[in-house]
Amino acid sequence: MTATAGHQGRRLDRSIREFRARSGLTQQQAADLAGMSVAWLRDLEQGRVAKPRLATLRKLALALGLSPEETAELERVVQHSESVGYDLWLRVLGPLSVRVDNHPVELGSVRQRLLLGMLALSPNTPVSRDELIEVVWEGKPPPTAVELLQTNVSRLRRRLASRQGDVQAGRVLTATQTGYQLTCSHQQLDVLLFRHLAAEGRQARQRGDLVGACETLRKAVELWEGDPAADLPVLRVHPAAVALGAERNAVVLEYAAVAAQAGRHGDAVPALRAVVESDPLHEAAHAALMIALAGSGRQAAALTVFSELRERLDDELGVTPGAELAEAHQRVLRQEVDRPAQVGTVTRAHRQLPRDIAEFTGRATELRALHDNLAEVQANSTATAVLSIVGMAGVGKTRLAVHLAHRLLASGQYGDQQLYVDLNGHSDQPAADPGAVLASFLHLLGVPGEQVPRETASRAALYRDRLHGRPALVLLDNAASEDQVLPLLPAGPTHLVLVTSRRALALDGAQLLPLDVLTPDDARALLAHFIGERRVAKEEAAARTVIELCGRLPLAVALMAHRLQARPTWSIGDLAVRLRDAEDRTSELAAGTRRVRAAFDLSYRALSGESQRVFRLLGLHPGDDFTAWSVAALAGIEQAAAQRVLDGLVDEHLVTAATGDRYRLHDLLRDYARDLVEHDPHGDRAEAVTRLLRWCLHASMGARRVLTPLDEVPAEPGGTPVRIPRFGDAGEALSWLEAEHATLIAAVDVAIEHELWGVAWRQTAVLRAYLERRSDWPLWIATSRKGLTAARRDGDLRGEAWILSDLGIAHGQCDNLDEAVDLLTRSLEVSRKVGDPSYAARSLNNLGVAVAMRGDQHAAIEYLGEALELDRRERHSVLGGRVRNNLGHAHARLGEHDKALQYFREALDLADEADDPRNYATVLHSFGAALARLGRYDDAVPALRRALDLDRRNRFRSAQAEVLETLGDAYWKVGERDRALDCLEEAIAILDDLGHPHVEDVRAALKALVGDGGEQARV
Repeated sequence: MTATAGHQGRRLDRSIREFRARSGLTQQQAADLAGMSVAWLRDLEQGRVAKPRLATLRKLALALGLSPEETAELERVVQHSESVGYDLWLRVLGPLSVRVDNHPVELGSVRQRLLLGMLALSPNTPVSRDELIEVVWEGKPPPTAVELLQTNVSRLRRRLASRQGDVQAGRVLTATQTGYQLTCSHQQLDVLLFRHLAAEGRQARQRGDLVGACETLRKAVELWEGDPAADLPVLRVHPAAVALGAERNAVVLEYAAVAAQAGRHGDAVPALRAVVESDPLHEAAHAALMIALAGSGRQAAALTVFSELRERLDDELGVTPGAELAEAHQRVLRQEVDRPAQVGTVTRAHRQLPRDIAEFTGRATELRALHDNLAEVQANSTATAVLSIVGMAGVGKTRLAVHLAHRLLASGQYGDQQLYVDLNGHSDQPAADPGAVLASFLHLLGVPGEQVPRETASRAALYRDRLHGRPALVLLDNAASEDQVLPLLPAGPTHLVLVTSRRALALDGAQLLPLDVLTPDDARALLAHFIGERRVAKEEAAARTVIELCGRLPLAVALMAHRLQARPTWSIGDLAVRLRDAEDRTSELAAGTRRVRAAFDLSYRALSGESQRVFRLLGLHPGDDFTAWSVAALAGIEQAAAQRVLDGLVDEHLVTAATGDRYRLHDLLRDYARDLVEHDPHGDRAEAVTRLLRWCLHASMGARRVLTPLDEVPAEPGGTPVRIPRFGDAGEALSWLEAEHATLIAAVDVAIEHELWGVAWRQTAVLRAYLERRSDWPLWIATSRKGLTAARRDGDLRGEAWILSDLGIAHGQCDNLDEAVDLLTRSLEVSRKVGDPSYAARSLNNLGVAVAMRGDQHAAIEYLGEALELDRRERHSVLGGRVRNNLGHAHARLGEHDKALQYFREALDLADEADDPRNYATVLHSFGAALARLGRYDDAVPALRRALDLDRRNRFRSAQAEVLETLGDAYWKVGERDRALDCLEEAIAILDDLGHPHVEDVRAALKALVGDGGEQARV
């Protein structure tokens, strides 16, 4: 370390220690709030960290309540320390440009520029692959767009890589579950720097530092060099770019207002002219420009602006100037621009907040989100900040809001005006009337009783007037509806309103924070706060069990902690057993007069009769999540009606909206629903379960029918009695199975429990379409064993033969070849009893494959030959094609390549004739691989590429990996090494994602190909 760095490190550690001491936080509390380890903070305070990351330092500054000036000073200390790291500067506020290590970067193709530009318009936010593909290919994507997008991302990462060999570009351009994200700080992207400076300027204005605010906002608006992504027409009109332009306009207007307050009207004129040039009909910007010109002594120019806009509005829109523009015109005419605004009457201070609670623990992520949301709102100078915290009963909404309020007050924000009211939205007491609340607030604000208006609207107007220009924090707790909250909202940028509710209220401009249950560690910390760390550490496993049985709901954890406090002879293990064995866990979660169930009861009783019935029935649903389709079947209602009920339950936070069109229940609410539904008549419950199970079966059979149209599971007698989703293609069917697979697997157990044997074994057979594609052999085997039991209990030989065959195939995929052969032999024996030759042919085909995998090709050919003979009699072209494909493999292993190719050609013809794209892709892969083994690469490569394209359309990922491996080897043999490496790397990525054991074989093959040279970095 240099002497300079060491000196700055000492300054930094001393400053951090002093700031933390001022905040009153322990090291652990500060670390939790900042989202960092306490060990790292300890090293920082002891001078062992000379150059922390600026993003980490800012999180710590926020946790410690530092002012922007104090934060900036810490940043300067770090920035002047020893220079290391990844130097990236990306501009999108104007033409797109990139500099890495202070050198310009050539971005290459237009597609890469569009990709980077799109991500830069939404920094630190995942952008879906679909949206990126839509932009990059301008609405006309090729069939392989997903793969091409991945290739462009890889190339873009290489272009963004540091010249010093840094690999941090991979952390800047990151993959997410659904797409990609540009992850960077305001020191790396002009959009974020613009927002950072705008927020700092806003805060400086709130503190009364008008000169500082003016300078900071000037820096923000000067970052703009034109429209966002000005050199990319596709992006220039994208909603993200348009929204960013509106954001710029708002900051320019704020800059003009601050400049006027500071007596520096002329400073904002250039920025305002830029806005009116880009938006010639923006009345607010023209009004601000008139004021700025008049305030800097150019009254004639200000009047010219008005007259030109008036003519433009008349010519283009046929309207006259609005009120804001007309008022600015009058102020200029009367030369009133420099007249100071009238200051309202100063009211006395009020501190109405409830006390903060000592046991508040965790919620560091949520607190950071609330701070970020507040900063985002504050960037708009005219907006009242409204933060709405919503969540289920007992999740800790009020405690979080009160704690946040006290933190903000401790940092010096919002002065002494603090108003609080419990609106009784979910209570045994009547909901608070907003008019009565306003009367109470006005009394606190110094309005005599005889001067309080009678009408609620007039009271609201007087309330807004009394708070105008005064920093104030208003906490509206336990709100029931929008009508209750709206009259209580003040109307100035110096106000913050915190709202808590079980319902997601539709409040314009409000920042919404859905509050979930505690993390496991936060829940443990809450328990330890009450009963002591030593007691928790002594029974760690039992403590974790209690926490999970409480559903990590703060109210439930706190109540159980109180019970343990009141019963020192109880161990935590005693409590865990009591909760686990309770028939009604929600009633067991109680202490004194407080009960979790009572909180749930209040929400449940507020529902309509039909919503109550549907909520109860959700206790019978076997899945962790569900859709309106399955709930409609469960309740015996139309899908649209189920959707309306679910949306209402979401609003009441009795049901949680998950991803897409899916919903879920919190564990405790599921237990609550199960307890409620137990009081419904047994017949009603049985009918509901049967409806749901039959819906699961028939919907999944519909999905399988799309994926394997000519290989259907034997139908249930009686046809399809329920309405099911329709699937347009294999992608839709597989997506549905992916989403529903957990419910479908659980449905097998429920069907067995209700002795619906035919439903159980058919559901098992249908699941193969999903589990085989996912290469989840262990789950396929476990589920099939249950299905086999059900088929035997059903007395259906077809079902027994079918499931035995599927079990044998699954064991073969796991290399349990002896078990596979045994199961398939038994399947053949049962199939011969069915009396349907197609069943015997199916079993013979699968048995032949297993015997071949075990190494006995001659025996395999014998079984497959018998299967082929049966198929010829039955004229079953689909099965015949598969048998011929397998015969081709057996002959190829014996070195009889001409015979193998003949079988593959016949199999291709049959698959094409049967319109069986899945089998066609399989045979095409076999055919291409055989050609490659003969050295006929010019013929092999097109066949393999066609097979890969079909497997991608069918979304059969394990098959894609197999073809990619074969294709990669073929490319390597003909010298196309980049293509070969791309294929093998993609195969590895797919197998890694599937958790397939074969991935190590492919990785080893790739390593063997590239050796130890520079290309090995791609492995």
